[in-house]
Amino acid sequence: MLPEEEPMNRTLKRGEIALMAGVLCALGLGVWLQREQTALADNVIRLHVLAHSDREEDQTLKLAVRDQVLVQAAKLYPEDATLEEAHRILEEHLELLAQTGQAVVEEQGYDYPVSVELTRCWFPTKVYGDFALPAGNYNALRVIVGEGKGQNWWCVVF
Repeated sequence: MLPEEEPMNRTLKRGEIALMAGVLCALGLGVWLQREQTALADNVIRLHVLAHSDREEDQTLKLAVRDQVLVQAAKLYPEDATLEEAHRILEEHLELLAQTGQAVVEEQGYDYPVSVELTRCWFPTKVYGDFALPAGNYNALRVIVGEGKGQNWWCVVF
């Protein structure tokens, strides 16, 4: 004869309740953060600059290209432009922005090509002082110097 089975205890212990509450809170927070990131992503255009390589010289060149592309981009649209206006204006001036980057490369004595595109791509979380942009997909003005195999640089262009 088999020993009598004990009936399953259907009451939850405090620890189990706390664990379930914690999981539910984490899931809720995750959904909220995803909504916040998506809302933020729909209101900015980020700058994504890729260096030719990870060599120190190429990283320094990447920053010089970044600086001039930002200066040129800021001249293209008025301060009160909407996101749609900024996107349209940047798209209309991709060749000018590529030429701006190319001029920096040539002034520095390199012969790397520079290409510029508007695209949507993934960015990691980036903290700017006391402001952070969460990881996620964003519209981006991407500048590729040479082979674009070096470290990235990110910021917001609009």
